[in-house]
Parts: sequence; structure tokens; C-alpha cells
Amino acid sequence: MRVFDLYAGGKTDKFEILFALDEGEEELLETYTANVQRACWTKAGLSAIAEVLVRYERAPADRGDWPAVLEDTLSTAKGAFAKFPWHLPDLVEQAPDLHANVMDRIGGDGFSSAMSKRTFAKACKAIVYGYLK
Repeated sequence: MRVFDLYAGGKTDKFEILFALDEGEEELLETYTANVQRACWTKAGLSAIAEVLVRYERAPADRGDWPAVLEDTLSTAKGAFAKFPWHLPDLVEQAPDLHANVMDRIGGDGFSSAMSKRTFAKACKAIVYGYLK
């Protein structure tokens, strides 16, 4: 989440992101990066996407255009994690599970009424294969 938040806040260079981490975060990154497989990085990226969407739904002032929010979130995640060893095409493969994860965590009906599983999967494909941003 921290990498996503830093990237969304304007820090787009990998080294800027690394230097912005506090000592504890940097220590965690150093400890686990060497032995973390791509699957773990991918799961972390997908979890961050779900968390951002849940945050958005829970912010009462921000509710609104879900297709635009999803496109922006996926585009930001793609950029934020591009320099890390995650496997972007897994976003397409995992889209149904990611959609279910978000649905399970969101109590309101804004996301569920605006984002069917199919619409969500299409947005993921569009980001991965370059149809969007």
C-alpha cells in the first residue's frame, strides 16, 4: 500500500519511492525482497488495488464515477508496481477473484451496482493490454 500511495502522490521514480520509506518499511523491504517470488509481489499488488477500492467506497465524499475510479486505480497500480517484480498479466487472470474480494469487503452498493464482474474484468484487460492509459 505504501508504494501505491507514494506513487499516487507523485513519487514515480523507484529510488524516490525507496528513499521515501521510513526505516521500518525499508528494513521490511530489504528483508523480504531477496526471497520473495513474483507470485508474492503480484499478490501484494492485487491486495493494494483491492484496498484502494475499499478506501474509496468508504470515503463518503468521494463516491461517484466507479468506472473512472477503477481505471485510475488500475493505471496507478500498473505504474506504481512496474519497477517491482509483479506479474501484470495476472491482473487479468485474477480479476474475478479480485472483484469478489472487493465485494466481500465493501458494505455499500455503489461498487456492486456500477461494477459487475464482467465490467471489472474488461477494465483489467484494458489496462494490462494497453487499451487504457
